[in-house]
Parts: sequence; C-alpha cells; structure tokens
Amino acid sequence: MKGPCQGGLESDSLLIALLKGHRIVAARAERGPEYICPCCGGELILRKGRKVIHHFAHKPPVSCAWGKGETQAHLKAKAHLAKSFSDRDIRSEVEFVVSTPTGVRRADVMAWKPNGTSVAFELQHTSITLDEIEARALAYAQAGIAQIWIPFLPPSVWARGHEREAGAWFVPRYAARPFERWVHGFDRKAGMWMYDPREDTLWHGRLAKHRIYLPPATWYSTQGEDRHTGGYWKQSARYQELTLTGPYSWEQLRVQIRHRNAVTIGDYRWPRGMRATFVPADDPV
Repeated sequence: MKGPCQGGLESDSLLIALLKGHRIVAARAERGPEYICPCCGGELILRKGRKVIHHFAHKPPVSCAWGKGETQAHLKAKAHLAKSFSDRDIRSEVEFVVSTPTGVRRADVMAWKPNGTSVAFELQHTSITLDEIEARALAYAQAGIAQIWIPFLPPSVWARGHEREAGAWFVPRYAARPFERWVHGFDRKAGMWMYDPREDTLWHGRLAKHRIYLPPATWYSTQGEDRHTGGYWKQSARYQELTLTGPYSWEQLRVQIRHRNAVTIGDYRWPRGMRATFVPADDPV
C-alpha cells in the first residue's frame, strides 16, 4: 500500500521545507543550505526566478507526492493569501499539516483567529470528487477546525458572461462542477468565494437555477394519432446561472466564522462544524 508521501511523478512544487528541523517558506529561503521535504525526508532544491513563485522541488527521481499537481497559479494563490494575513499581523502558515481523527491533512493555508480558532483555507484549482471533498471536510470538522473552500474560476466565465451592473458579472449558462455545488451548499447557499488567477482577486459567487425552453413539436404516430410535446420551460440539470460580485483583493476581506449542522440532500453531504467565510473588512457585522 502506498504511503501518504508516495506518488511516482516527474516534477513537483512545494512552498515549505525543513531547515535544521524548522519550517521555512521558500520566499524567505536562500540557496546553499540543505532543505528537507517535511513529508518524505528527501532533499529539496530551492528554485527562484523572476517569472515563477519561489518554491522547492525534490531532487530526481521523485517518488514523493507532497507537491503533486501543483501549478504556478495555485502556488501564487497560497503565497498571496498567507502574506495578506501576515501583513495584518495574523498568524498563518502555508501547506500546514494537521492531525485529524481520520488521518493527517494538509491545508493549503492555515490561519488562526485571535481567540485561537484554526481556519483551513482550501484553494481548489482542480476538480475533485464528492467523496474526496466530503472526507476532507469531515476531517476538519471532527478536528474542530473551521474551513473555507475556494474554487478557481475557469477562463470560460469571462468568455461566456457579461457585466450586468457595476461590480457584477453574470454567466447565464454555467456548468457548475459537483464539488462547486457542494461548496455553494456548504455555506447554506449564501454563496461561495471564487478565485480569479488572472488578477489574483476574489469574487463572491451565487448559483441559481437555469431554465431552458422546450419548443412545441407536433407529429403523427404510425397509427395516425396526433402527438405533441414541448411548449414549456424546465430546469436544466447541467447548467446553472452564476452571478459574481467583486472583485476583492485579499486585503479587502476579513474572515468570519459560522456554525452549521450536518445535512444530506440527495448525493450531497455536509458535516456539522465550523464554516468560514469572507466579509468585507469594513463590514461592521
């Protein structure tokens, strides 16, 4: 059975390494010292450049899955979110490992409220199954960790939508992925926060039903009977309407913690626990 650090990939990217047993962020690291992977204990190489986010990578051959599937956009989002907290004197850590009742989990970013509450931020840049997101969410909930899931906005929203009013972008036919529908429901349909990697900004998104019109059609059966169908509207199973409000910079938002009960609706299951959301920093509520 493969362990949590095994993968068999050709390249990887990490923001965190160990230096003499202590965590160090790539942005603050210098070339020369020996850096160690926190997961597998293998040696890491520090990579810095003007066009890439500073990061670590394993020396080949690579068998550790710690940085599997990382993209520059994902690294950038994690680094900028953590920096926005540190700039406000809020403790935060990227790629932070926590123990939960169901196993070890690694949050993209972990931050701590002044009262000590841990908040896990998951920047979801790829599609995952409902089983995966529900298992991870349950682990955080059982560990008493508040959580927020932030899907990346696909480029298609800008090509297929239009500005409805100042600060609002409307996509009439959005093929929401199952995990995005889960994230939307996690905040009790109060919406979800979505990340735009083009501008490094956040948008607040709301999903609504999309209806399609079935035009009337008439024909005769082989027995000569008059047949007809259509002439009505129906809810689309594939598409939803997406309304985006924003954009917001990380610094324009603050974190608010709310509680939710366990709920199951059809194929979707949400755990009981603490959910985090963003609110405008100047919002008094």
